[in-house]
Amino acid sequence: MRTKETAYGYVEDGKVFLKSYLDFPERQIGVVKETDEAAIEYFEKRYENAKEKVEELKKLVAEAENKGSYLMKLIHMRTYLAEFKGLGDFPALFEVLDEVEEELQGLVAQNRVKNLQIKQELIKEAEAIMNDTNWEDTTKKLQDIKQRWIKTGPTSKEHTEALENSFNEAFKTFFNNRKQYYKKRNNEIKEKISAYKRIIDQANKLKYSDKFDDSAVTLKKLQAEWKKVGKVPHSKMKKLWDRFKKINNDFFYRYKQYKSGASVIKPFNPSEASKIRQENLCKKAESLVGINTQEALGEAKSLLMQWKKTTSNPKYIDKALARRFRLVCDRIFEEGYLIRLIKHKYPDFDNKPPFQQYKIKTSYMRELIRREEQSIHLAETGKLPEEKQNKYNLSTQKRKLQVKKIMLYEFEEGLKNF
Repeated sequence: MRTKETAYGYVEDGKVFLKSYLDFPERQIGVVKETDEAAIEYFEKRYENAKEKVEELKKLVAEAENKGSYLMKLIHMRTYLAEFKGLGDFPALFEVLDEVEEELQGLVAQNRVKNLQIKQELIKEAEAIMNDTNWEDTTKKLQDIKQRWIKTGPTSKEHTEALENSFNEAFKTFFNNRKQYYKKRNNEIKEKISAYKRIIDQANKLKYSDKFDDSAVTLKKLQAEWKKVGKVPHSKMKKLWDRFKKINNDFFYRYKQYKSGASVIKPFNPSEASKIRQENLCKKAESLVGINTQEALGEAKSLLMQWKKTTSNPKYIDKALARRFRLVCDRIFEEGYLIRLIKHKYPDFDNKPPFQQYKIKTSYMRELIRREEQSIHLAETGKLPEEKQNKYNLSTQKRKLQVKKIMLYEFEEGLKNF
């Protein structure tokens, strides 16, 4: 039985109810803690709080410059009122919200029309310059256009996709054109640099030539070719020109001596001298193969240090000699390691008959190859322990495996002789 009732609510069985209004059904909003009158008064005061919030929102909208930003707050306010626990004229509050929303929707519609016009103008601006080839200036202009586009509010949904597509297409056209231009230019620069390098290589072959007249004619032709190649970035051009100029200066200094009848001393050729030193180091290393003494290993290490000093300038390295030296050093160290392993188990290895020595070396080498192949497989599949994977040099180990296989072949051939 209802014990207390007002225009907006009532008390029944110690519970406070808000009557239905608009599309909202009646609902319990609280309980009586003291008296029915006190409960009703409490919830009527709560309503006044809700009313103040609605009036505050209305005032904020009226004073705001960007009124459209309040639409979401309006939606939140509707949800807040629909769930609010109070007693009062809620339809009047919703009516206030309807009026504010109607005003906002009208402004939003106006703004969207304005935004549509702005974005259409921005698209025209972008399309007007999308085929320009003044890459730097046009990039800046397009970046400015994009910033203005971002700052412009939304348009009606039916226009959004078409506007975005047109805007993005203009940008895509320009930046694709720019990408193709720089790609073509970079390829042209690479080709020109390659042409300069070819001329330098041809000139360098004549630098120490004693066929003065023929070489002078060829160098002058190369100078003429140089002038026809074309421009490349200054930083690269300077290095190329310095090399070419020095080659010409060195040759024509000698050519003038030759023409004047003076004695022409053949200059020192660092490339030839370096090659001779590399050849000598290879021969010394090859003489240590099969000795297998601590002295021989020590000498091989010394040769490695000498090689590093001799080949400190990469342009004087003879690749064939470098491969030859690397393989023979690998051979010396691999055989030294093999003999150390064998002598650990067979201290009297040196006193065994040659057949037994070959047999033992063959057996041990097969096992070393098996282990190496297993390690390489684990490294290639990323299954080595992390601490080993970081230190494992795959190309070096493959090279050493190749040396081991050559040694195994020689041991097996040695066994056949018995």
